[in-house]
Formats: sequence, C-alpha cells, structure tokens
Amino acid sequence: MTDSASEYDVVVIGGGPGGSMTSTLLAQYGKRVILFEAAKFPRYHIGESLLSGTADLLKKIGVLEKLENAGFIKKYGVEWVWGERREPWTVYFKDALAMPYDYGYQVERGPFDQMLLENAREHGVDAREEHRVTDFVIGDDGTVRVDYRDADDKPGSVTARWLVDSSGQGGLVTKRLHQQEWDPYLKNMAMWTYWRGAERPAGLDAGNTFLPTFDEGWWWFIPLRDDITSVGVVVDRQSYLKNKEAGLDNYYRSCLERTPELAERLQGAEQVDKMHAQRDWSYIYDRFSGDGYIAVGDAACFIDPLFSTGVHLSMLSGYLAATAVNTILDKPELGRDTVLDFYESAYRKEFERLRAQVYFLYGGHGGSKESYFWHARSQFDVPGIEPEKAFISLIAGAFQHRSWYRRYLEQLDVPADLRSTIEGVFDGKTVGVNVDWKQPVVPSEEIEVGEDLAVDGGHLRPSPVLRHSSGTSMPLTPALAALRELADGSRSADDLIGLLVDKELEPPDRARALVHEAIAFGLFEPQEPAKD
Repeated sequence: MTDSASEYDVVVIGGGPGGSMTSTLLAQYGKRVILFEAAKFPRYHIGESLLSGTADLLKKIGVLEKLENAGFIKKYGVEWVWGERREPWTVYFKDALAMPYDYGYQVERGPFDQMLLENAREHGVDAREEHRVTDFVIGDDGTVRVDYRDADDKPGSVTARWLVDSSGQGGLVTKRLHQQEWDPYLKNMAMWTYWRGAERPAGLDAGNTFLPTFDEGWWWFIPLRDDITSVGVVVDRQSYLKNKEAGLDNYYRSCLERTPELAERLQGAEQVDKMHAQRDWSYIYDRFSGDGYIAVGDAACFIDPLFSTGVHLSMLSGYLAATAVNTILDKPELGRDTVLDFYESAYRKEFERLRAQVYFLYGGHGGSKESYFWHARSQFDVPGIEPEKAFISLIAGAFQHRSWYRRYLEQLDVPADLRSTIEGVFDGKTVGVNVDWKQPVVPSEEIEVGEDLAVDGGHLRPSPVLRHSSGTSMPLTPALAALRELADGSRSADDLIGLLVDKELEPPDRARALVHEAIAFGLFEPQEPAKD
C-alpha cells in the first residue's frame, strides 16, 4: 500500500549520526523529511570516542547542550605509547589548527545515537524506527519512490523529491548503483570488551583516550560513564585468523600481557561484558551521488569503523549533504551536477587526507619516530604549518586513533631543523604552536581571488574566495577583504582583530577566529624583518 502521507521532500535511509544530522538540518531548512531506521533505538554500536571537531557539528543541530547535560565523559587529549621509546606522551586538542572546542566526548553509542534521533524528531523529522527499506526507484522525472516494511512486516511506500542514503556499510543505494573499491592495505580486525574499575589518570587527563602499542598491533582505552572503560585491541587479519581457534579471550589476554602499560591500568579491574570482534576493512565508492540521491557517511566511504573518525565523517558529510540537497531543491539555477561535484570534492578530500595519514601510521612502529609529525604536516594544504600542530589537528578535527604495525611504509626522512620540535613532544614536553598574535603580518604573495561555491546559511552560493596556490581557500567576506587591506606589515594579529571589531565587521570572538584561520591556513604570513 502507499503511505497515507506519501509526499515528502526528502527520504533518509538510516537513523545513525549521519542520517540524524542530515534530516535534522533539512527539517530546519523547512523541508518535509521522513527517515526510516531498521532498528529500535537505543541499540548497541561501537565507535565511542568523539573528536573535538564534532562538537561544532553537534552545536549546529542544537544537541551539544543536551550532550553536556547528559554527563558524558570529556576528553581533552590523547595519550600515546608510540614509536621506538615506551615513555607515554600526550597531545591536547587546544593546540589544534583553528579548532573551536578544546575537548571531545567519550560516549556510549546507544544513548548517544538515540539522543540524535530524538533531536531529529523534535525538529520535525518523521523518524520511523523498525522500518526496513526493501527497495527504491528513481524515476526519469527525478521522483523517488521508497518501499519499506514496518515493525509488523506490513509493506508501504512513500515518494519524495530526493533520497539520502545513510544506511551505513550496507550502502543500499550506492551498493546497487556504484562500484565499491576495497582498500588492500586496511584489512584489520578488532576485539574488545568492557571493564569496571580501570585506573585512570588524575585531573584533566582522566577522560583522555589512551593508545599503547605492542608487537602485533595497538590498543584503545576509552573511559566511559559509571566507571566503565572500553578496551579494544586491533591486529592485522592474519594474526587474528592464526589465533582465532585458540579462543578470542585467550588471544586478547595474551596481547594484554605484552602491553605492560595497559595491563597495569587493568590490575584490580573487572571484565563486565563478553568479547566482541569485528572486521575493520576500509573502502570507498566511485561515486557518492547521482540523479535524485546522495550518500552520507559509511554509505559513501569508510576508514576504520570502530573509531571516532566514523562519527565525525558521517556528521560532517551529513552537514554538507543537507546543504547540497537544500540548494538543489531550492536553487535549480545553480545546476545539480555543480552542487553534487562540490559535495563529492569536499567529502573525498577529507577522506583521502585521513586515509593518507592512516597509511603512514600503519607503516610500522619500528620506523623512525621523527617521521610521524612531518608526515601529518604533508596532509595539510597549509604552507608552513608546524609538524606538531598538523599532527594534533588530525587527531582533534578529523583523526582520532590509528596504529602503525603494518610495515609496508618504513620511514620518512625529516629535515634536521624539525628534530628539536619533534623530540620535545616525544619526550613529553609540549611546545607553543599557536599563532604569534604580536607579530606583524602581511597577505601571502601566493594568494589570488577565485570563484567557488560557499555555504551561506542553508544553501550554497557562488562566492569569491581568497585562494592560496596550495589549494587552501576562504570565502572572501567583507571582513576578510578588509583584513587583506589592513594587513600592511605594520599591524599584528591582535591589532587586526581590534580593527575588525572597531569597524563593526565582526564581533570579537569571530574576528579572532577569522584572523587565526587566515594566518593558520597560510593566506597571511609573518612580516619578514627588513634586511640591512
């Protein structure tokens, strides 16, 4: 039968973080949205550590305060036992590149995902749990029909103007219409369980993720509420299969015995759940969108499903997808293909940057430790970014925890003048990596004005951008245009912030963020001292 309310603007398949993000924003933009989720929430899901960059996305859909009030554990950084030396060292999100929040959250995904889905309903989304999508048809006129079965196994269908595939690894739409490309280097396995009473650091570090390595792989240690800690081990597929017959519990304990830094934290702790196992195979589809549909999160691509990059990429793609779909429906004059190309380009760039860093960190912890930060630096289109800042920015904004046990990439040479910075951090000594607010700045000689699409509220619009030759760009707003004129080499970053505020171009907090990003992204640079 046909649903009694069959006409919608958008149908969303899947109620995870990506589906909730996309549907909530589209509802905020005034669209009539229906969402089908096969499961009944709350349901268990791994992937419990959220990036600090995800907080800004949560704020966009009005759920950040709810997350705060729910009492989820905050994390301010990541502690590592990594490289040739076994001394633990910590990096903090406050040192990341242009990051609005200096913390992330550790969440139980069942209640977290339920919170997002209920928030979607509060924003007007018709979200239906225990509704399994069985088929879809995209007509020549662009009309979408989606068939489903409800909780009582009764069939139904709806029609809409657009379809969002947020069905996760199932990729209901993408799997039918596109080619899935498996990554040959990222075929790993994870085993994990939960402990009560594990030892945690004191003070600000109590909620930090802990990532120690051992000879066959690496561990995650994620503090959760109620004194519960998620503790999992990641190994390559060959090691997993070799030890599977002896029992996963025995292999887990064997790995733990070879990681004394972690074993010490679990002394006296009680295992409170069964052993879980899941394959960790990465992939990407050749297209993320097409006539009448767009794919979000794991339905488009994924790297390591157990980690917080999955949640971050799902919500980031949901934000971009909602803006793209809203633009296509409201502003057809921009051209559907142009808008979808913008979405695919933005999402692929983030995915590929992350994947490149994953490759390197999986390259072997027997290699030279001096190479890790420098390789992170190579993943940014930001001229002159300090290697430590690049590494921390990957961890904070779109990169959480990866390892380096697969030794197909052994080492990377590092210029001698970078060694002191890197050595200092590996010795547990953080260094100053923020913008020098007192130093005079000038526009880079490598910038020019170009044209691109930019987010303007709930839509994309053609916009002039200030673009660096490396590819980095920022929308050329009146404030940025004024900044370009005011940065004459006699004024410091602090001076420029004050002038933007005095001219009423930006409030103080946004003025500071604008100046920070413009300098950090290489569009403006320190004034070179005059030569004698």
